[in-house]
Amino acid sequence: MNGNPYGGERMDRTRTVVLAVLAVVVVLFLAVFSLTVYMGITYRASLASTYDYRVSIASDTDIGNVTLYLPVPGRRSGNSVVLERMGSGGGLSLPAGWTATLLGTEKVDFLELTTREIPASPPGNPYLISLRVQVKGPIVTESDGFDGLVIAPLAPRSPVACPGIPEGISTEKIRCEAYRGTAYADFTGPTAANLRFTFNLTGRNAWDVFGPSGNEYRDGLQVSVSGGERGWKTGDGLLVTGLGDYGVDFWVDWTGRTVASSGRQVRVTPSAGGRPA
Repeated sequence: MNGNPYGGERMDRTRTVVLAVLAVVVVLFLAVFSLTVYMGITYRASLASTYDYRVSIASDTDIGNVTLYLPVPGRRSGNSVVLERMGSGGGLSLPAGWTATLLGTEKVDFLELTTREIPASPPGNPYLISLRVQVKGPIVTESDGFDGLVIAPLAPRSPVACPGIPEGISTEKIRCEAYRGTAYADFTGPTAANLRFTFNLTGRNAWDVFGPSGNEYRDGLQVSVSGGERGWKTGDGLLVTGLGDYGVDFWVDWTGRTVASSGRQVRVTPSAGGRPA
């Protein structure tokens, strides 16, 4: 008795379908793999990671014989490229006539600033001290496992609600921590004189994969010193991590993501600073 004449035909059709499905899977796999490799290579080639440290100093009256000890970016453990650059004697932008010296102990570092006088600064035009350091990235900017450079590395930090986040901004990774930081000021002048410090540190990664993007963290501290209460003063600080785009992390991890080396300097570009007009 003859077998089913259509059995072989059905088997051939099944084999053809299976081979077609396998071909589609292989093509999709190669497309995804190629995209992943492209994104990883483009990410690393375009990645620019920088630390920006800025201090604004405003005085509401003329003061003289000024000595300041200001906090500088450090970490609880490990090196600080910002401190290394300051210690090398270059890259720090200062107002004319000011002198800077990096002072350190086993636990903490400060930047000593001295000047014969600080004339009253016009509103909205403070004196500026700044430094920009570019490093091999990416810089860790998320709260998970964060041990990056901060303005007050030894200060205890407490989680707080993040203020002023614009509507529509993703808050999935954004975390805020409050702390107290210190600065020192000694000067001659009226007892009503008020000297205000604003410290800002930003660690930023920028890249261009199908368009410019990036992520960052920000650390800010404000301290005020009055002429009648000179010396060490404490102010409020806020560390904000997880700002920006983290969608590229998954793809870059496939191709060997690296973490920023805190001991290697690539390029330093001083920011503009100086005496207000």
